[in-house]
Amino acid sequence: MGGHEYVIAPGWWHGVEPLNFGWEACASGHQFGPAVRHYYLLHYVLEGEGTFWKAETSYQVGPGDLFVIHPEEVTTYRASRACPWQYVWLGFRAEETPAFLHKPVLRQPPVRKIFEALREQCQYEHQDGRIFSLTYELLWRLAQDAPPLASRQETYAAYAKAYLETSYMQPVSIQKLADTLHIDRRYLTLLFRKAYGMPPQAYLMRLRMQQAQEFLDQGYGVAEAAALAGFSDLPNFSRQYKRVFGVSPSSQK
Repeated sequence: MGGHEYVIAPGWWHGVEPLNFGWEACASGHQFGPAVRHYYLLHYVLEGEGTFWKAETSYQVGPGDLFVIHPEEVTTYRASRACPWQYVWLGFRAEETPAFLHKPVLRQPPVRKIFEALREQCQYEHQDGRIFSLTYELLWRLAQDAPPLASRQETYAAYAKAYLETSYMQPVSIQKLADTLHIDRRYLTLLFRKAYGMPPQAYLMRLRMQQAQEFLDQGYGVAEAAALAGFSDLPNFSRQYKRVFGVSPSSQK
């Protein structure tokens, strides 16, 4: 029997929260704005045409296009008089702007079926779980369709950090981590230090010490706290703990 563990590295998808969605067939020349939103808002045009204004620049938007509104931006959009648009919108919060949403208009992204599914949800109530699922599916699909902006080096460092934060309680080998990424250990150490200001082994030690201190504060015994934080050698744990915090772990309780 064998297995494999995959660590999810941090990124824009952490903290995404859908807020609202809807569908509208606009009347000829219908305009919304100027207006400001406090969240991200995406409009996907199913049919028809219109104009989107952002930062004093206008964009002609047609079927299959998606226009992007960021928080605190002043925007205006107006349906064509001759061929007014129908669109589906989705509003959400995110802790950071996904790189693939920096463009004001995305031309022909392969997401029509997802927005059609959102429109279909307009006829139901209490479908919040489905909306979360469609939001993440949509953003994932847009991310796959966009050219990667993060460098491979940044990805290596972020993966290593996420791995240490989820595996500190187990025996950790930086060499095996580098092998998993198919890069040299010294190169991984260099990238990690550049991204986080210290080598991965030092980051792991700091993380384990912080966790051990939290376990002691929660009432665990010294041996239990050491084991839960990933230390197999109790005397070494005590020495390291006193070096970092200036007191022995037994006096912490």
